[in-house]
Amino acid sequence: MKKWMLAMVGLVFILVMTGCGDKKSFSMDQVDTRAYVMPDGDLYVEELFTYNFKGNFQGTTRYIDQGEQNGIEFFEAYAPPPGKKLGEFKDENLEPLDVKWDGDNDTYYIYNAANDEVKQVYYRYRINQAAVRYSDAGKLDYSFFKKSNQDIHHVKVDVYLPSDYKKADVHAYLHDRTGGSITTAEEPAVHYENENLSKYGDAQMLVLFPQDQLTQMKNNQKGISLKQLLANEQKREDRMQLREGRMQEAVKVIQVLTIIFLLGSILYLLSWKSISAWSSRRQVNKDELEKLDPLLKTYILRKSKLKQKDFIAGLLSLRKRGLVTVREVPSSKRFLEEPTAPDTTLLFTFQGNVEQLNAADRQLVEWLFNEENVFRLDSVAGPTFKEKQDSKLIAEYRLKSEKHAKQFRTWSRTLAHTEPYAEEVRTNKLLKLLIPLMVIILYLMLIYLYYVDVASRLSILLTAIFLGAGGIWTCLQYKSKLWILLYHAACLAIGTQIVHEDACSSYMLLVICSALFAALLPRYLMSRKTQQYRYALKTWRRELGQGGDTAEWDPTHVERDAEHAVLLGVLPQYVKRIKEQEPGNTAAYAAAIPLLFSADILSSMMYTQSHLGFIASGSSSSSSSSYSGGGGGGGGTGAF
Repeated sequence: MKKWMLAMVGLVFILVMTGCGDKKSFSMDQVDTRAYVMPDGDLYVEELFTYNFKGNFQGTTRYIDQGEQNGIEFFEAYAPPPGKKLGEFKDENLEPLDVKWDGDNDTYYIYNAANDEVKQVYYRYRINQAAVRYSDAGKLDYSFFKKSNQDIHHVKVDVYLPSDYKKADVHAYLHDRTGGSITTAEEPAVHYENENLSKYGDAQMLVLFPQDQLTQMKNNQKGISLKQLLANEQKREDRMQLREGRMQEAVKVIQVLTIIFLLGSILYLLSWKSISAWSSRRQVNKDELEKLDPLLKTYILRKSKLKQKDFIAGLLSLRKRGLVTVREVPSSKRFLEEPTAPDTTLLFTFQGNVEQLNAADRQLVEWLFNEENVFRLDSVAGPTFKEKQDSKLIAEYRLKSEKHAKQFRTWSRTLAHTEPYAEEVRTNKLLKLLIPLMVIILYLMLIYLYYVDVASRLSILLTAIFLGAGGIWTCLQYKSKLWILLYHAACLAIGTQIVHEDACSSYMLLVICSALFAALLPRYLMSRKTQQYRYALKTWRRELGQGGDTAEWDPTHVERDAEHAVLLGVLPQYVKRIKEQEPGNTAAYAAAIPLLFSADILSSMMYTQSHLGFIASGSSSSSSSSYSGGGGGGGGTGAF
């Protein structure tokens, strides 16, 4: 709950900071563009941008789509004469503006300071080999406003061909699904208009024209005919005609799936068994919990996901069953030379018959105890400060730590198949069915929406491959909520590219509800009684983290609380709270506490638990990057 509260506070802080930030803004109120297809296949473009600045800006930015072209021959920016429209002036005698190119984001930065004013900027540039010449057709496929930082208003683009032509020989198609209209009825060859070009739009046009317009360009080697090009475009136009109806049908299906996921989330969230177990947790007293096996308590509390330090719970379980004795001994010499290390530790001695143990206990004993059937608690602790100065010792401790972690994982997996642990916390078998089903639903719906939305074949193919590979991996890792949520995050990110507004928002909601269902779907199942024990243990853990019941100084209670501080993972908080008690109570505590759980021994356990994993500190490097473009972050068409 604290993590959720912290996340909510952080979100509110971000929203407040965003709202209280710099109030400056700008808009692109009008853009007039004239594009000339040159006889050699180049595309020469003139543009007049009208900006409305509110606040102080250094200048503007212009992203140029190079696509499959061979690059930009030149790019220039000028301050146009006031009151003139595009075509009513030439670049001679105009004031040139300082332009800097940022190759990292294919953006030009034009330095033209503005402060609370409306300003125009005239651009002219030439794209090398933008057009393609086939045996019987010429083709221009170009995006004029790709990667805009915000919407552009009142957009007009006129495309001109090099020489005279017949209207019937020019075919133009708009590949921008965000809106706009395109015509070839009058001069110029192609006219595009859009009152509000979305920042997600790009005004991509495909223009087919007579190949003899490209008199200075050799035939392209691609063997595709005008008939094929027109047939492909007609197929796309037919799909566009069906797009709206298909999208509405898809939205209805998505809404049904969303309701199903939402109902499933509510059922798991308001599970009667969980609510009943939580509400009756106070009925389980500490004496009843005391009778449980020490390792089983930790296993239930963590829902079988043990941590490395929980091997101590296994030792305490053996001790409670009389299979292990324990006594306090001086720490190893290497710790006696370490000021922050404890001076005492525990020595466990195994006195049972290994052959009579279950698989998990046998593995624990063979892992920790040596040939003399003894185990020193401090033997698994990492290097001291002095030992960290020796590179050979560091390598040895690293290998030792890795071996300890591997042995722990093997023991933990064996424990999951050993009774009574396997019975008390069972794997939810529905995961193997529900997670792949969720993955398939989100995958198929997204691919279908991409197809219906008339996305490019390349984007559909890439989405199918990469999202499909991620989906297969998620199905294989169906027990891992991390991979499941990462897959949902990928679906959410890719789904934002759906242009149809209703379908996009509906799919986003579907992914969110599916992620909620996946998060609430339990990986492990427990009976009502076991859940009741778990909630009671969590309550006890919270009390121990606050120092336990200081009114009870009976040795039995003291030993019980100290042991459970170890088992329930609140040893540091428990020791800290005990040391903060009044001097009189501290003395009574020191006098009453049994040998096994003295203050020194608790500190020794805490030191060992916190020094189990060891990774040598490596060199860290930091890098900073800068660009000469001036400022604009990720580039794009806008202002900075």
